[in-house]
Amino acid sequence: MHALSTAAGAAVVASTAYNAVAVVEPLPPPAVANREKIRLRSRRRTYMHLTGIAFMVIALICMTVSIFQHVVHLAPTKIQAGGAALVLPYNFVVALGGEDGYARVSFTTKAPAECTVSFGNDAAHLVGKVSLSWGGDVASYACQDTDPSWLWPFAWSKCGPIGYHSGYVNVVKIGPLQVNQFAYYQVRCGSDGTSSVQRFFMPAATVPAAGDKPVTLALIGDVGQTIHSNLTYHRVAAMKPHAIIDAGDLSYADCWQPRWDSYANMVEHLSQTTPWHSVPGNHEIEGVEDCGYAMMGGKFVPYKVRRARAMPFVESGSSDPLYYSFDVGGVHFVMLSSYSDYSPLSAQHAWLRRDLSRVNHTRTPFIVAVTHAPWYQTNIMHQGEGDAMKASMEGVLLEYGVHLVVSGHVHAYERVHAVSSGAVLNQTCGIQYVVVGDGGNREGVYPFPSADTAPEWSAYREAAYGHGSLKVFNSTHAQFQWHRGADAATATPADESWLVNNQVHDRHHPEARRSSLCHHV
Repeated sequence: MHALSTAAGAAVVASTAYNAVAVVEPLPPPAVANREKIRLRSRRRTYMHLTGIAFMVIALICMTVSIFQHVVHLAPTKIQAGGAALVLPYNFVVALGGEDGYARVSFTTKAPAECTVSFGNDAAHLVGKVSLSWGGDVASYACQDTDPSWLWPFAWSKCGPIGYHSGYVNVVKIGPLQVNQFAYYQVRCGSDGTSSVQRFFMPAATVPAAGDKPVTLALIGDVGQTIHSNLTYHRVAAMKPHAIIDAGDLSYADCWQPRWDSYANMVEHLSQTTPWHSVPGNHEIEGVEDCGYAMMGGKFVPYKVRRARAMPFVESGSSDPLYYSFDVGGVHFVMLSSYSDYSPLSAQHAWLRRDLSRVNHTRTPFIVAVTHAPWYQTNIMHQGEGDAMKASMEGVLLEYGVHLVVSGHVHAYERVHAVSSGAVLNQTCGIQYVVVGDGGNREGVYPFPSADTAPEWSAYREAAYGHGSLKVFNSTHAQFQWHRGADAATATPADESWLVNNQVHDRHHPEARRSSLCHHV
């Protein structure tokens, strides 16, 4: 064995296992060794921190999934026999039935079931009964998602939990009921699923009688599911409206189907007690182009299953639940679809003309049309998106004496003077327009350009959350008001305009005396 100089700072190690000699490189100076140890310890700590953070993120996701599944009604992917929870009705929605004294009630069960709805004007004696057997007016849907997302380990896909299936939505028509009184209903499904007795006020189709309180109608749009949305819903509930008119973009599910479930839970305190009528918005389309997956049945499937089927489209002579009409409190509402064919040769256009030609102006002296995309608005967003529909249908609305058009889509408030083809009218016929897409959704409020850019026809505009209302006093007077969300519930409305047959009295422009009604002769 060779001897190496100790002064050279080397060492010789004899290997007994392999009978070989390994020469160890000279040891680094102490400062270098210390730096190497510090670097290794730092790496170790960084790795441990990152590992801890990763586990915390995973735990947070799992906790969120667990909590979310308890908050919303997620329909089971496999129906299991037995259990009251599977047939217990929930998520009630009430709509007017298209005939005096009739209403439509929808409710959901997690499993298909034979259900009976009892109803009447006396909570203790529900004398009317309607049976709805499985195979009747019941619908559900499932996602056709064949490409699970990157969150596959957590059993999520592009539309929700893998294998997501909606609940079974039942729709039934109840009546006759006494109008201008409270009506009651109770749902029993199978032998175990019985709801509590629900109550709503059954409004008349005609104007209030002399001495009666005015009919109050809430006008909302683009509300969604935020803290601002919740404020809007509670402000609307405090109004005790006879009906809710929704200009579309309801849940903002945007393809993530559990959001429809959480939305239904959020609004149920209103939807089960107040007739609620809506039109589809662009967020209700949910087609393959929007979602990246196919929904069984094509576009609008969740909206049709959950809401549109409960609307009185058949009673109003429509073949499509996306557009229909109904009467309440002396107002004939024409609910139009901005995302269905509205060209002059379309089924919707033909239905609109036919429907308006049948309006009884004595029974319903006011006519209000509802669209999602506005025809007149000055916001920086969504400019021109309603122009094609306006070009096709504005003449029909003018011909048949429509008073007011309510729209959403633009997340701000705006009111437009009585106009015809963009011209503010004086002593002639025109239609007022209001945009109430300011309900509170997660996309926020849209700003307006500078004030000096406002055209003559823009009466009042404000980039703020809020909602509208329409009060019908009699056959000649109805009052529109806009309520700013940031104001106290008892505050004076931020804007208002009186609709008077043949006259509109504008608070912000008292000199304006515009005609708002031209009866079709």
